[in-house]
Amino acid sequence: MTPAARGPALNQRVRDIRPVPMRMARLDAAYARLLGPLSLSAARAPSMMSLLEKRVLFGLARDVYSGAGIICDAGTFLGASTVCFGEGLRRNPAAATIRARWPRPIVAFERGLINPGMPAFFQRHRITGMGDLGESFVPALERTIAGVADAVDLRIGDILHTAAGDDTPIEILFLDVLKLPEISAFAVQNLFPRLIPGVSIVVQQDYFYDMLPYIKTDQEFFAAHFDYIGEACSSALFRCRAAITPDAIATWQAGIPPRQQERLAGIAMQRSVDPARRFMMGLSKVRLLCGLYGGDVGRDYLRHLLRDFPDQATTTQARLHEAIAGARQACDEDPAG
Repeated sequence: MTPAARGPALNQRVRDIRPVPMRMARLDAAYARLLGPLSLSAARAPSMMSLLEKRVLFGLARDVYSGAGIICDAGTFLGASTVCFGEGLRRNPAAATIRARWPRPIVAFERGLINPGMPAFFQRHRITGMGDLGESFVPALERTIAGVADAVDLRIGDILHTAAGDDTPIEILFLDVLKLPEISAFAVQNLFPRLIPGVSIVVQQDYFYDMLPYIKTDQEFFAAHFDYIGEACSSALFRCRAAITPDAIATWQAGIPPRQQERLAGIAMQRSVDPARRFMMGLSKVRLLCGLYGGDVGRDYLRHLLRDFPDQATTTQARLHEAIAGARQACDEDPAG
């Protein structure tokens, strides 16, 4: 029986957890238990995720995962998401049955190379000995996940290659690897068709983020195939409702017209109950409009956005200031602007 069948109706909401702008969680009532206690090792695992997001992943593996498919951990970085899934699985009442079907039910993907955004994270969290740009951090990842490694199929390298050709059904799909449009396209074409209707959960970790607008438009293009079940910090959760067929993929591959991309970005913007998070999604839409029509159109929408969200436009919150500056820079850098 699915979580939706066991719990209250999906449109019933639970109380917000930590209602701080951009640092809160709100889930449909059937999934409220995902915000339960977190194991100490999962809490301590170094990560760019919040504790709330860790609790969601831990809870999915503990309370929702049935073994109908694998857990696809796409973008584990230093291994925190893998530890959350592994520790949650260990506490799953059906763990033995799941492991009998899938000896290594967690398939974790990571490129494993230090990029320009990582050294600041290492310094902030006092992580030493990580090497230089372009060097591998896989040894640190392997140390992090050592306690759950027996349940993990760790695949190091470009996911465009390490996940290619696999048709194993996916029950939980965690996406924190969609940093380029071609990777998002790969996920749509190769991972979405492996989702199980009525069962699978997708966690889009970069959904409520002021960049990467294609993540929103790609996900919302398939809105008829998903139910939105909630948010936790920058993550959005979707439950697969209907199979994503070759015909649906072919329609997506034909291209999303600009006006439809605008509409989908607007739908994505309204997913959150948090005005600050909706504002961040609006800044992502600024970037989308710059790419579609040029910097002048992006600047015009940004002016409207700042007017419509005065509290966020004038806040002293550093993250919002950074996002506004980034949107302005995107408009100025556009060749057509």
